[in-house]
Amino acid sequence: MTDKKVELGRQQEIRVIDRRSFTSDGDRRSPDADLIEESSASTAAPPTDAAGRPSAHRSGGDEAISSVPFQSLVLNLARQAATHLGAAPNPLSGQVEIDLDAAQQMIELLDALRLKTRGNVTQDEQEMIEELIGDLQMQFVTVRSKDPKTS
Repeated sequence: MTDKKVELGRQQEIRVIDRRSFTSDGDRRSPDADLIEESSASTAAPPTDAAGRPSAHRSGGDEAISSVPFQSLVLNLARQAATHLGAAPNPLSGQVEIDLDAAQQMIELLDALRLKTRGNVTQDEQEMIEELIGDLQMQFVTVRSKDPKTS
């Protein structure tokens, strides 16, 4: 396989040589047939910014794949915050417990994640995390105002 060095924003050429012993029809290849069947394909190098770092804009396929773990992480943190705010029972004890410090920590983690990923996520992901943070902050204020310890 031969390839050319990739320069910023230029295409990389890949040369493929089929060295299998059998053809796609199942016939045996002759010993010198490995050089006869060649195919070459071009693939675009990943987009880069002016400094040569990978660009924040991903192709459609990569975007869908990377979106799932990100959304799962955000939803997991939001569920934990909601559980600490008493919206759901604690999975270990089965009791509804309110832990404002833990809820605040989860909300702060989500906010840090929002700030650190700004410009590197899709518009839908950005809107999702902002809506979750807003909802959780409102729930936090509501629960804190009802809690006699903090009033």
